[in-house]
Amino acid sequence: KSTESRCISDPASLLGNSQSSSPAAEIPIHVLLSDDGALGVAFLLQSSSFDGWDGSDRGRTLNHSRTFSFSPSIQEKDVLGKIVIFPTPLMMTFNSNMESKHPHHSCLLTASLHCSNLRIAGFSAHTTRNLLWSTSLVPVTKASQNIIKQNRGTGDHDITPLCDGFRRVLSAYILFNDEDDGYRITWITNANISNDEGDLVHQHSSPLSHKPQCNILQNPDENAWEKCFSEADTGRIHHGESGNCFGPEISYERYLRVDALLNDILHRRQFFLFKEKSVPNESLKGRMMMPEFFYNLVSVSNELQVTIAIVFSNLAASCHTSKKSPPSLGVVVMVSLWDQSYNELKWVQHPSCRGEAALKGWCHELAMNWRMRGCGVGIFCVDKTKLLPTHQNWAGEIHECNIDEDLDDDINEPLWENHVSQLRSGGRNLILPPKHISMSSLYTSADMVSNQAVNNAIPVKRIISRKSPIELIYG
Repeated sequence: KSTESRCISDPASLLGNSQSSSPAAEIPIHVLLSDDGALGVAFLLQSSSFDGWDGSDRGRTLNHSRTFSFSPSIQEKDVLGKIVIFPTPLMMTFNSNMESKHPHHSCLLTASLHCSNLRIAGFSAHTTRNLLWSTSLVPVTKASQNIIKQNRGTGDHDITPLCDGFRRVLSAYILFNDEDDGYRITWITNANISNDEGDLVHQHSSPLSHKPQCNILQNPDENAWEKCFSEADTGRIHHGESGNCFGPEISYERYLRVDALLNDILHRRQFFLFKEKSVPNESLKGRMMMPEFFYNLVSVSNELQVTIAIVFSNLAASCHTSKKSPPSLGVVVMVSLWDQSYNELKWVQHPSCRGEAALKGWCHELAMNWRMRGCGVGIFCVDKTKLLPTHQNWAGEIHECNIDEDLDDDINEPLWENHVSQLRSGGRNLILPPKHISMSSLYTSADMVSNQAVNNAIPVKRIISRKSPIELIYG
């Protein structure tokens, strides 16, 4: 399998050139709307199976200089796509208010940001809501260049900090995109708000337990984002001079290598099952083998500490060298984006999980379990003394509907206490939970809307979000 992203041109239907059908009826689309309603992020999935794609390899090649193995969860044919970051009417209203105070800054154009030919693995994750987060801190770019130079050759494994400090702004966003072996992390601000505005905040957080042997944060591809302009009142594409415009802007970007993180964990622990003696092949002698692995983003804290659930196959079990070895292992890791240090929060094992589909499903369950515990929803809103040890692995069913009516029931202690009582007395009988957990209870930074109903030819007139006044209307 190639270690470079294939460069595939946008399908004609994605660009609105299809003569036979609407792009909304063929191309899977997920739209994230920020909790303040000012920003939207659209993920458009493209595939060679679309009629509008001509199969050519024209365009720009995206390469992260990958030296580690790919996560096998990615099927090349169905994860290439495009990301569009766009302003909503609320951001337009905010900028209109600025115009009224500064009439000489006439803004007639809106700007959107496009990044094409990306791997978008978030479509196969447990949710896409976990990819957009609100923040008030934006890394300082110029200072970060200086500190990177100062830290080279200091003997600390050449690990460079994320930046020199942060600029505190009124509103900003962090976007994650799963690109096969890790996450592209993008800080987004309003283009009309300068990065030089606001207080400079220096990072003083204590490092976590472990330092990696090499950088797990790397520079992404340069010039990956293209800015497109449109008329604010009509939405028509503008091809002339941009002049004064408003919209989102990329303030900072890094790439978190999950494969490098897992490699560092395994190398540091020196697992006997990943040594050459576990594999009866002399050609692998002395080499650390990378297992089949899957991962999911669990959460992002205000201190820029990212929690990720990783599961991987046990090579010793697959080689039949130990009948007692579990076939799969998992670890929940917290990574500090500031200095790349990390903590292993919990190790788990699965007695029967084998194969890609099973590993992927277990990874989803592990991520959901950890997030539900952290948010205190479902049975985790019940007093801990009433839970059995086996209940700690509970992960309830979820739904993606953007509604507020059932959110209170996700943390309704009497409701879930009754369910816990049934679980305790039910033995091995299947006890259904009283409700599905709303993803809005777990990830509050973004609402998610999609065209799944349109793809499936289900009659629908409007698609609404929970907080934003934006609606997608058909007909």
